[in-house]
Amino acid sequence: METEVTTNDQETGQEAQQENQEDSTVDYKALYLDEVQNSKKLRKRSQEAESKITEYTKAEETNKINQMKEQEKFQELSEELQKKLDSALPYKDRWEAHEAAQREMFLSKLPKADRDKLANEKLETLEYITNMLPSEDTTSEPPKHTPGKSRNISNGINEDWTSLSGKEGKENYERYLNQLAKNKK
Repeated sequence: METEVTTNDQETGQEAQQENQEDSTVDYKALYLDEVQNSKKLRKRSQEAESKITEYTKAEETNKINQMKEQEKFQELSEELQKKLDSALPYKDRWEAHEAAQREMFLSKLPKADRDKLANEKLETLEYITNMLPSEDTTSEPPKHTPGKSRNISNGINEDWTSLSGKEGKENYERYLNQLAKNKK
């Protein structure tokens, strides 16, 4: 009975040693690249399936319309198409209102001389042009310098830190130095 246990221990020791050797010889980069290729293949398959489904639904709808035309059910066809149109019109109106508001916002950022020229451009073009213009912050005038006037900086620190003693003075001095460092940035 003891001999069986020792042989099993020896076998598991050899198996563990073989597994360690196999781990060191595994090419993880190749496994990763295989997984990437598999992922690309699956993504392509799903995209193809989605496009086939949309093609199928469009073809089915056109077949239905053609059958109605053949059966001379123009009234039903007209009613069905009118329902679709009525359901789409509110979205069209909202989109046009949104586009007009965006267009006005972008045109208001442009110089007056250029507004008339660019009024008929696409919305994306207007957005791109307005993003390329320098912002108002960079075009504003720098603050005027008044000779002899000192800066008034209030940082909430006890300004007379030299009169404090001990631990309180040390803390205020460190806070004062940190505040100076922040102001220099």
